[in-house]
Amino acid sequence: MTLSLFSLVPLGACVRTTAALAAGFAMASAMPGCIMNQKQCTEMACSDTFTITAATANKSWAAGEYTLELAVDGSAVSCAYSWTNTPNVGGSGVFVQCSPTVSVSVNAVEICTETRRGGGVSQSCVPAPGQFTQQLAIRGTPARVDVVVRRDGALLGERSFTPAYRTWYPNGEDCGPGCRQDTQDWTLP
Repeated sequence: MTLSLFSLVPLGACVRTTAALAAGFAMASAMPGCIMNQKQCTEMACSDTFTITAATANKSWAAGEYTLELAVDGSAVSCAYSWTNTPNVGGSGVFVQCSPTVSVSVNAVEICTETRRGGGVSQSCVPAPGQFTQQLAIRGTPARVDVVVRRDGALLGERSFTPAYRTWYPNGEDCGPGCRQDTQDWTLP
């Protein structure tokens, strides 16, 4: 035999309805605590990377034949690309995979505008006319990277970099994975 509170205590219909509603409200108010305490992890990945963003003072990137000579922890990597100073539709530039771990790209500088309406925030970005940066991306965590950049055979710049990595957790520390990354800027003439 199954007993319930309603069968043990004679209550009127109005009191039973009030008791049922109170029990429902108590359960509903407890649920957000349970849901809020659950950690949701995504499968967003990250990779160890050192990035060098090179730009001129006015962000112009002159047309020409570019060569890059790198020493990544002593291992030589070279790369070459042509830049016509004419971006692709949408403002994108060039991308070259120099080696399995090194790539270079020329990208438009973007001008972004943030809009707030009520509690929402949106952002829209457009390419800045005639402004570009060169980005070197090196997978892994090299301790030292030496870079020489030439345009049409003439030395444009050379520099040695010593990365200072930070661990980044795209999903939060509780979810992992973590990856080590550093980005450094380089102003060229």
